[in-house]
This record gives sequence, structure tokens and C-alpha cells, in this order.
Amino acid sequence: MGDKFGAGLQPYLPAPSPLRSATSRHILHVIFNRGYSLSIEQMIERNGHQKGREVEVSGCLQVRSLGESNTPFWGNSMQPGRIHVEITSENEELTAATSLERTDEQVITIKTPFALDWWNQEGRAPHVTINITVFTPFRGCIDVLALKVTNLDVSLHIGLNMYAVDTTVITTASGNVHVPFPRGEVDQQNWPPILKSRQIFIYTISGNIVGWLPLHHLLKIQSASGNISLDLDLKSTYWNSTVHANLSVETISGNIDIKTRSILYDRIGSRIAKKEPPARDYVVELTSVSGIIDAHVVMASRGIFRSEVGDLRLQLLPMLLGSRDDGVSHLETATTRGRTTVFMLEPLHCNAPVADDAASIMACFELANTIRSPSSNLAGLQSIHRSISGSIMVLYPQSWTGEFSAETWGKLTVTGPSGTITRSNTGGPTVVEGLMGEGTSSLRMHNNSGDLALHVGEPQGSSGASTVRTRSHSGDGLVNEAL
Repeated sequence: MGDKFGAGLQPYLPAPSPLRSATSRHILHVIFNRGYSLSIEQMIERNGHQKGREVEVSGCLQVRSLGESNTPFWGNSMQPGRIHVEITSENEELTAATSLERTDEQVITIKTPFALDWWNQEGRAPHVTINITVFTPFRGCIDVLALKVTNLDVSLHIGLNMYAVDTTVITTASGNVHVPFPRGEVDQQNWPPILKSRQIFIYTISGNIVGWLPLHHLLKIQSASGNISLDLDLKSTYWNSTVHANLSVETISGNIDIKTRSILYDRIGSRIAKKEPPARDYVVELTSVSGIIDAHVVMASRGIFRSEVGDLRLQLLPMLLGSRDDGVSHLETATTRGRTTVFMLEPLHCNAPVADDAASIMACFELANTIRSPSSNLAGLQSIHRSISGSIMVLYPQSWTGEFSAETWGKLTVTGPSGTITRSNTGGPTVVEGLMGEGTSSLRMHNNSGDLALHVGEPQGSSGASTVRTRSHSGDGLVNEAL
């Protein structure tokens, strides 16, 4: 008989196992006051173990406020804050390999090695979880906040109330950026914006950017493949942001979805804004290579919307600044194959000189459709809509007056309450030029092969609308016309 292990069986020998899990905790004290900045960077450090096992890193960087305070954000009192850093892994040596450094300038760097000589070459890769929580004093104030992470998500807590007065920069590689939305419309009207910075920059490579963000002086967002979904808050109390507001969003393949729910209705159809926005010069530029752009925004002196392959779905509230030297606003849309739809609301006008006092600027604005006067026309808007093969549909309000031209090899439709055709051709691409009213606006539409449609006022078939010209190329090359 064999031994108790059975004939031919060998005693069980356990495989090497890692050390027990370990957590390293750090508490860092920082100062929030004018003249101070805070920078936190999480990174992967290349080392000499390039043939070892690559270390996986995950976690989150959160920013939240501590309690409440009566200290105004522009005060000079030293307001203490603190940062909690928690590093956890299944191996004490792996936890210890992640280092934390701090300088006197409040620059905090957390480094994890790219690879390690790991005990298990076949199973799960070494993994480190890093959680960073920044506790700011309520209404705490610094000049610059910079958050740069390689592997972590960045999340701003719903109760955050702090001022990075000059600039906020958030950079991630694979992590998402999340700023919580208000719970409802009432909260959105009463809550202050969670993030308060004159300039806000957010960059990701593949991470998504989602949330409720303020537009003070500049909001610039870039992502390679991440999707961007924002609700803009246009209120600004910054003394140097009461005149201009710049919105710039760019992706390569990610979609762009931007709403301004406090000002514009979600559902396209009403020509009247829900609420008047603060009176500023809104400059908007949204671009993507292949992503869809769906935007409900306010624009003033310039609006640029481009996507090579993706569709453009735009609801625009034009703000016409009569105080500008040329009194002209510029709108441009461009696609290669994507479809374009532009729905323009009745404009807001300001004929008084632009001042530094936001309240005085606000007083000079009024809804154009409620005061039917020559100055209430949508005049001075220079529009260009281009595509190679994607269809274009432009729906402008009845207050739009000016000259228009359209050219395409596809179907071309123009409708409006009144108009005069000044030129049309019968051969080659279809070309129509004309006038609607006596305003100073101009509209240019160009398409190589896609359809073009311009509707001024109510869509064709509604009361008060009449067809100016409809032209299309039939399959046999003939041109058909209808009045």
C-alpha cells in the first residue's frame, strides 16, 4: 500500500504568494490665500525594470469643501486646507514603491514605477489604487489650481465652494472628469457654480468630461477620444469677465454635447429664449474631426462649428453688440460628410456702449421679438455654411434680413415671408442669390453634392411662409423649378 498521499502522488507544495496588502496614508496641510497656488500631479515614472511586470494604477482625485465660513474669497486671512492621500496595493513593497513629494510652493507629486520585478509572472499584474482628496476651506481662495493625473479620475464634490481666482487646469490621460449637475432647475438657478475660476482648462486623452461648468472669461476643453457633455452656467461675478466670454471645445473622435439649460430650452422649436443671459461678447468655437457636435449655446461676435465627418446640430441664441466698431457678428459651420442643422433664435440686442459694469450692460438688452423696430432685426450677422456632401438645413427667425446666396449640385430650397431673387442659373450647379428685407446680414451656403435648405421665419407650409425658389437636379440632368 502506498502512503497516505496515495500512490504516485506528491505532497502539495504551495506556490509563492505575495505579501499581505498594505495601505499608506498621508495628510498634507496647505494654505488657501491670494498669492498661493496648489499643484497635484500623479504620474508613472519610467525606471530600470522595463522587463518586469507593468504596474496598473487606478483611483480618484476628489476636491471638496470643509464646512462653512464667513470669510470672503478675496480676504487675506490664511485659510488652512488639507490633502489626504491613500495608496493601497496587495503588496507592501508595491505600496512603498509609490512615492510622494512636496515642495514649499505647494507642488505635490505622486509617482508610481512603470514596472517592477514581480513575484507572479503569469497571474494578475501588480495593481495600485491611489485615492486623493483635497479638502478646501469653504470659499477658500488661491490663485491657481492645477490637477494633472495619468491614471485617475477627477471629481469635484457637489458641495464644493472655492475660488481658484486666476486659473484652474485639469489634465487626465485615461481618467474621466466629473463635475456634478444641479439636482434640478431650481437648484441650478440658486446654486453658485461649483468651480470658480476666471480661466478653466480641461484636457484628456481618452477620458470623458461630464458636468456643470461655468463660463467666466475662458473655458477651454480638449480631448482626443473622450466624449464631452456639459451644461454651461453663464453667470459671472468676476470684475474682469463682465465683457467677454470665450468657449473653446475640441475633440478628435469624441462627441461634443453642450447645453445652456438655464437660458435655452432643451427642445428645439421656440424662437424665444427661456431667460436672458448675462450681456457679454460670447465667442464660441466647437470643432471635431469625426465626432457629433450637439450644441445649444449663446454666441455674439463669433461662432465657429466644424466637424469633418460628424453631424452638427445647433440651437443658437445670437447676441448682437451694437457697441462693436463694425457691428458685425460672424457664424461659420463646416463639415465634409456630416449633416448640418442650424436653428436660430430671435436675437438679443445691445445698442449702448459696452461697460465694465455687468448690471448696466444687462439693462440694455431686450428680446428682439417683443419690440418690432428696425433695430430689432437680426442684422449684421455674416453667416457661412459649407459642406462637401453632407446636407445643410438652416432655420433663421423672421427677423433675419439681408442678402443670401446658395450653390450646390444637390437639391436647393429657399423659403421665407418675402424675398427677391436677384440671380439664378439653369446649368451646372444650382445657384440662387437674393434678398430678404433691407437688413445688413449676409448668408452664404455652399455644397458640392449635398442638399441645401434655407428657411426664414416659419418652415414651409406654415402660415405666413411662402416659397421663394425650389430647384433640384433630376436624375436625367434637367433642372426643375417651382415658385
